[in-house]
Amino acid sequence: MYLRNGKIGIFDLSAGEPSEQEFSEELAKDDVSSIRVAERLAAEHGEDSLVLGTGLLTASFVPAACAGILWSRRGLVPILGHAGFELKMTGFDFIVVKGRAERPGYLWIRDGMMEFVESPWTSASDSWKRTDKIRSDQGDGKIQVLSTGPWGDAGKQAAQLVVDYWGGEDKVGMGSELGKRNLAAIAFRGMGEIELAEPEKHFEDSLLLIRDHVFRLGKSEGLSSFWKGADRDDFRKLLHRTVACYGCPYPCRSYLKVFEDPREMRMVEKEPGYLHYDVPALEKCFAYGLSASDATISLMKCARAGVEPASLLDGLLASGSKVGIKEVEAAAAKPSDIKNARAMNFESSFSDIEQYRSTLGLGVCPRYWSKIGFNFELLASYGQSAYGSPIGPA
Repeated sequence: MYLRNGKIGIFDLSAGEPSEQEFSEELAKDDVSSIRVAERLAAEHGEDSLVLGTGLLTASFVPAACAGILWSRRGLVPILGHAGFELKMTGFDFIVVKGRAERPGYLWIRDGMMEFVESPWTSASDSWKRTDKIRSDQGDGKIQVLSTGPWGDAGKQAAQLVVDYWGGEDKVGMGSELGKRNLAAIAFRGMGEIELAEPEKHFEDSLLLIRDHVFRLGKSEGLSSFWKGADRDDFRKLLHRTVACYGCPYPCRSYLKVFEDPREMRMVEKEPGYLHYDVPALEKCFAYGLSASDATISLMKCARAGVEPASLLDGLLASGSKVGIKEVEAAAAKPSDIKNARAMNFESSFSDIEQYRSTLGLGVCPRYWSKIGFNFELLASYGQSAYGSPIGPA
């Protein structure tokens, strides 16, 4: 099975036991959308299941083939950065999580294996500490960690899923879905490989496509290439570097330093800044009068606590509170039930929802392909050399 591992992992937290099933042609039903496959898996294993998955083109050489998904009946969250790629390389195409663990811990996935690691220390830690501790305990700094924080542990609607250290894609409260399962995090590392039908042709085809895109798009300015709000002078003055997801030639993430000179390029153990790609949260911060520095620190505090920033800011305003760093930090430290917490999705920032789901279902970044101009037929033709046969509609 080209571009696939052919394996689905199932972990029942209640029983503490993993199992597997084949990713069969019957399950796929000639459907390349990871979203629809995830929905079928949830219907099979229980609608309360969490389903992680990757697209057909995830980890291919097609530009920005970085996307994975996390699906629950609460909503859909894209998994970008390097996490989607690493998930594909664990040896599983999809992972179904069901039940509830008796004690807190994290799910550890690698080399076609899964285990639940009890971790009583998580109850006193934020999302950043969980990522650091898991990577330290497992001895690998490249492990990808999807974690919640105190807000998820408390089951609050505004709880945000954090990828490594950064928040942004989860606008549906997926952090609470982990918390109610006593699941502090899902950690994975990809050391495997996938088979391509025609590796050399696929590489050459994709390289031509990347060159064409780079020529047409020109130089990337990070987040400001996608959102004019990042053109602010105070935002640009803090810019340290731009960051791309796996396989993307046009970085759309901006890393800002707020606790040291952004021109300082030496690598340090704990970087004094934050990686921005959460446009809705930044828009809200700026609308409430926060500077770029204050907005960066606020989003940092929210990510550590595992709370969705825009919901927290709206909650502060609704309570009659001033909106500033001190107020954000104090509110983030005390998980609460925010009235009218954002019940939205990451896709709401895209004008074409069908296109958004098509790109994400294929395993490519919706933001990049909305910028370049999504053309399914073109994308499918460039992926065919890897898949070995025509790719049907996503």
